[in-house]
Amino acid sequence: MRVFIRHYLIPWLLIPTFWFVLWTLSSQTRKNLNAMNLFVAFLLLFPFLLVALHFVGKALERYSYSRKGIKRLPEIIEKTHGRLYLPKEVFNIVGDALVFWGLFTSALMMTGDPVKGILNGIAIFARIFASFVLLVSMVILVMGFPFSLYELLKGKELNRGFLIELTIRQNLFYTAVLVAVRLIALHSSYPSDSGPVGELMAFGRKTELVKFLLELSGLNFLFGLIGLYHPKKSRKLTALALTLILMAQILLVWRVLTGKF
Repeated sequence: MRVFIRHYLIPWLLIPTFWFVLWTLSSQTRKNLNAMNLFVAFLLLFPFLLVALHFVGKALERYSYSRKGIKRLPEIIEKTHGRLYLPKEVFNIVGDALVFWGLFTSALMMTGDPVKGILNGIAIFARIFASFVLLVSMVILVMGFPFSLYELLKGKELNRGFLIELTIRQNLFYTAVLVAVRLIALHSSYPSDSGPVGELMAFGRKTELVKFLLELSGLNFLFGLIGLYHPKKSRKLTALALTLILMAQILLVWRVLTGKF
């Protein structure tokens, strides 16, 4: 247990401590540090940890452990520390959840109103996730395409885990958030110039921007489908198809950068 406590538990506990210190140092959040806001902030920690445990369970399954192994997580980490990537992956999953929790609850501390703070936090994350369709395209450009092209030309199998997780699951999740934001913005009379929620409404009402992100999402999904179900005897044709998809993505991004939607 010594390794788990020293290298994992203590750093995890330091992250909420860091956020608390940050709240006390900032004049904007210090004035809202009361018992009610702190109670709501730490109550919100539980859903973030539950999401983290879900992904920890998936990580355990990738290393041939059962999801029930979460109950023995300290023991598993002790045994695999320094030998497998699993402990670092678990550390990053929980650490990221605590960082996102801190960002979310900071919106609560800045407003001083639990309900408004939670709405602002949701709005901030919804806007971020809706924009992550572009991030998926960037990952495909930098990592997905070069590795896929290399594997195709060398006669190797493409990384199905990467394609399914990024271009299918994550891309569909971000697209669903984008569509939800668009529908809410169009059917809401909430003003576009009032805090994070207003900024989210303004984002959802930008027709050309939403159209651009949806087109990118479609290309991301198509990249994944072709990569997963390409004909085994036509690797050069598959490589050409992936190249054309990438060129279409670059053209879309270029139009945005030059202001030509």
